[in-house]
Amino acid sequence: MTLYVGNLTKQVFELHFWVENTKKPIVVKIQPGSQANVYPQGSHLDHENIVGQHKMYGLTQVSEIDRRKEFVGHCYQFDTPIPLDRLFTTMERNDDMLYDQALERRKEAALAMDETMKRTAQETDTKLQNFEVELQEVEQKGVDTQVHEVITVGDGEQQQRRRGRPRRS
Repeated sequence: MTLYVGNLTKQVFELHFWVENTKKPIVVKIQPGSQANVYPQGSHLDHENIVGQHKMYGLTQVSEIDRRKEFVGHCYQFDTPIPLDRLFTTMERNDDMLYDQALERRKEAALAMDETMKRTAQETDTKLQNFEVELQEVEQKGVDTQVHEVITVGDGEQQQRRRGRPRRS
């Protein structure tokens, strides 16, 4: 029996595990988007123990990847290698999930800041209509700039945003 472990992250993954009759942990490095045959000389029981050591940290069976709604960093399969298209489609799905989660965190941060500013405005008898957070990536040589995001929080109407100097009447 063989055990294949796939790395669905964008970092090198070091799989550390113990097997019986060894004094040191065994380490297997798995490159991003690839897989490794882990402890090929081991028995079925050894492989089950290795999986058991890592299930609590998110190691997921390949057949269960589609059922999970959250990020899947590492997966495993017994006997046959993990199909490469499965690895890449899951990595793409992970990217989308991480992007969506990051957007939610930015919205939550904007709401928290809005609440803090409203509380401060209330204590100083001032008004706060809108709170706006704008993210804009700085241009870098040789890198495409794609990020431009505006998060608006507030009860008031959206004000038109003017660019440049105000006109003289």
